[in-house]
Amino acid sequence: MPPLRVALVCPYTWSVPGGVQTHVAGLARSLRRRGIEVEILAPADGPVQEAGFVALGRSVGIPDNGSITRIALSPVALARTARVVRTHGYDLLHLHEPMLPHACFAALQSARVPVVGTFHMLNVSDRWYRLFGPVVRRAARKLRVRIAVSESARNFVLPSLPGDYRLIPNAVNVSDYAPQRDGRGAGRVLFIGRPEPRKGLPVLLRAFALLPPGLELELVGVHAAEVGALVDGLPPQLMDRVHAYGRISDHDRRDLMARADVLCAPSLGGESFGLVVVEGMAAGLPVVASDIPGYRDVLPVEAGRLVRPGDERALAAELDGLLADGDLRRQLGEAGRHAAERFDWSVVAEEVVAVYEEVLAS
Repeated sequence: MPPLRVALVCPYTWSVPGGVQTHVAGLARSLRRRGIEVEILAPADGPVQEAGFVALGRSVGIPDNGSITRIALSPVALARTARVVRTHGYDLLHLHEPMLPHACFAALQSARVPVVGTFHMLNVSDRWYRLFGPVVRRAARKLRVRIAVSESARNFVLPSLPGDYRLIPNAVNVSDYAPQRDGRGAGRVLFIGRPEPRKGLPVLLRAFALLPPGLELELVGVHAAEVGALVDGLPPQLMDRVHAYGRISDHDRRDLMARADVLCAPSLGGESFGLVVVEGMAAGLPVVASDIPGYRDVLPVEAGRLVRPGDERALAAELDGLLADGDLRRQLGEAGRHAAERFDWSVVAEEVVAVYEEVLAS
């Protein structure tokens, strides 16, 4: 019997890192380990070094959810998506954000095999569903199973697309985040994210200014030239203790996590799933995060602290308390690593495969 052949379709360009792209790449690797043939279909704006990748065309940037979302909107991308879906011999399509153009929506409309859809989005606005409600509701009937990555993601889409949704979260390889050295206690706070307003980095910088001297703030995903433009009036001596690394490899990011004392996720909203929070937990780090639905869904009280979004004084107080108490940090970190096991790919991929088997059997 030939192996199952699955297409994972992502509407966002593969050339810019993001949470959905990370999830799709991790799922592809996990499925291949189970003997499933996988191709990834997504827009791309340059060469892509990814096994089984099929480029669907270039992307354009659209302001959305406090960020720039890059998706493919050209007629060429639409036609190529339909052609690939119909000619590559897939047994099943798995669409990530199935209602977004052109990649996912075109794949859904062109599908001649069963289709599963995963909903990741939690936007400030539901304008896409409001503007194209009748179209997406009709198209959504082709989805055999709907998956949401969190309660927050399900609650966001449910008013526009009523129905049943399975909860299957994003995932990480917990074993990748095993602490690499016993060098903690130096007072390092780690931030991982883009320099976008909704990620809350200005709040963290103001909070860091309230902390005692001698601490260090390390920024991943942010370049040094971008830091000064985020907050005016921070003293130069403070900036000497802020280290911006820009975009770095997964290995280097995990290395920084192994040396950090606290992971801080100060986003202001619009997060459907706290993947960076789960990464911190997997690394055995206590996490201080904003009290927003996507983070609240994954961070248990015994593994970190939640603070009101945008409140730099509350953020500074929680960071100060954890940085001063090594025993508490270890206690929270151990609880976080245990809680992260639920989000390991060994667990999550089995849940996805069970959905595939159910759909194909029916």
